[in-house]
Amino acid sequence: MKIAFVIPWYGKGIPGGAENECRKTALNLKTAGFDVEILTTCVKDFHSNWNENYHSEGVEVIEGLPVRRFKVRRRDTKRFDAVNYKLMNTDMAWLRRNRVSNPVCSPVSADEESIYINEMINSPALYDYIESFREHYDFFIFIPYMFGTTYFGSMRCRERAILIPCLHDESYAYMSVYKEMFKKTRGIIFNAKAEGRLAERLYGAGLNGVIAGGGIDTEFGCEGKRFLNKYSIDSPFILYAGRKDTGKNTHLLVDYFCRYKEMNQNNSLKLVLIGSGSISIPARQDIINLGFMPEQDKYDAYAAALCLCQPSVNESFSIVVMESWAAGTPVMVHGGCEVTRDFCIESNGGLYFSSYAEFAECIVFLMENSDIKDKMGQNGRDFVKNNFSWDVITGKLIAAMKGWKGDDIRNTSNPA
Repeated sequence: MKIAFVIPWYGKGIPGGAENECRKTALNLKTAGFDVEILTTCVKDFHSNWNENYHSEGVEVIEGLPVRRFKVRRRDTKRFDAVNYKLMNTDMAWLRRNRVSNPVCSPVSADEESIYINEMINSPALYDYIESFREHYDFFIFIPYMFGTTYFGSMRCRERAILIPCLHDESYAYMSVYKEMFKKTRGIIFNAKAEGRLAERLYGAGLNGVIAGGGIDTEFGCEGKRFLNKYSIDSPFILYAGRKDTGKNTHLLVDYFCRYKEMNQNNSLKLVLIGSGSISIPARQDIINLGFMPEQDKYDAYAAALCLCQPSVNESFSIVVMESWAAGTPVMVHGGCEVTRDFCIESNGGLYFSSYAEFAECIVFLMENSDIKDKMGQNGRDFVKNNFSWDVITGKLIAAMKGWKGDDIRNTSNPA
């Protein structure tokens, strides 16, 4: 079976959960015997200029996968930014309340929705290719939901379009422009049960979706002592891994940690942050801001940590939570994120907090109950291996596509 993943930008080492999910899923489906291609634009990544064709148009091979790049068209950045600013500053509590009584309530007007979707990253050449060659592919898998490449690309091949939406409870998801896209695609692959429930709340029942989850590399080696020695850390620490910005709630974690240390001045606990980001981090001896690091060092950091803290409330999966569990380390998550909270409850591998007081209680519990902490880490590891190892995920995806395609797939053990 021939499959094309469609994503705004693609390449090894590009940061981002959806970007990583696309790359790893494509590679594992190729290993399973599928004929896999990537269709993308010439833009470098999310943080670059969406008007700039950084890569050359055409086909290159990356990690054994053909990657077809298409030029983007110029966009009206000023008009887009004005609408995007309004979306970024939407009162989500107001929006959720009003959506209950008015299902078509949107955070922006119909004209503003049109500006948003038309003036973001778009590639007419990519859309023309999908329409012209759609009979050459069994499915086009679009990831994530909110970009022009997904919206306009899926319109050209609805009967062959599959979404991996990576849907969050955010203002963008409430725009009415996405309802038809979710309703009329051939299938939807959700990363978590809570993501599927959110989609039904927003777009109505009867979506043709399956809960598959994201795949995780579970057999990596990790050694906590190696991390402690390399970075000269001699105290227990909370680990944050990922993009450091307000959208991930990193500032809340920093604030809560500082408050905890002010009230427990004799406590040796530290906060270690790894990954990129632009938020201001206080210059303190108990906060260690390491930035990007080699992948092995990241795995060792998981193993060395008291716990991983994922404070984000906008997650459709959370790779770092799963990686921490794969390393045998428990997690703390924000209670306002239904996805990660559900994972903690289902696995019995983590704690969740919704206030500073609960955050502090979680820390005290983990520091004073090492046996239970270790058991939670083992519970998390078992949960990941049983539900999100790549052989499990690949099997779920093959079964889903078999159902959507029908009897054309004769042998799912050799689906090519």
